[in-house]
Amino acid sequence: MKLVRTKVTTPRPVDEVYGFLVDFENQVRWRFDVLTSELIAGELGEVGARYRQRVKPGRRIQLSEVVLAEARPSSEVAFRTLDSGPVTVSGAWHIRDGSGRTEVVCEVAIATRGPLRLVEPLLGPSLRKIAARYEKALAERLNGH
Repeated sequence: MKLVRTKVTTPRPVDEVYGFLVDFENQVRWRFDVLTSELIAGELGEVGARYRQRVKPGRRIQLSEVVLAEARPSSEVAFRTLDSGPVTVSGAWHIRDGSGRTEVVCEVAIATRGPLRLVEPLLGPSLRKIAARYEKALAERLNGH
């Protein structure tokens, strides 16, 4: 399993940041590889809400299902993929108020299965590069750039 951690700081209030992150349809606005994200089951902001996303992690477009695994208003939004493929992604955005600024710490775990597990030790640099792009894009979106 590979772990990636990023951090974004914004002047936006904690509740506004939480509202943005708990609605996975917003991911198309800042994640370069998410083409569409649609709520398909459950209610917005409720644990168990499921989203179908069209993602393009490389050259191919694929469907992915993501579930809202934890939703603690103004403090945490957690998720995990439900796909049966060789990669499972889970993680959380931890939201904290810090002296007039909101801090978002994202921790993501990528687990591989089957033959892909053999190359998992080599994934670190590419995962950090992707995480850095997400971090930059989320900061730009939250800070109005």
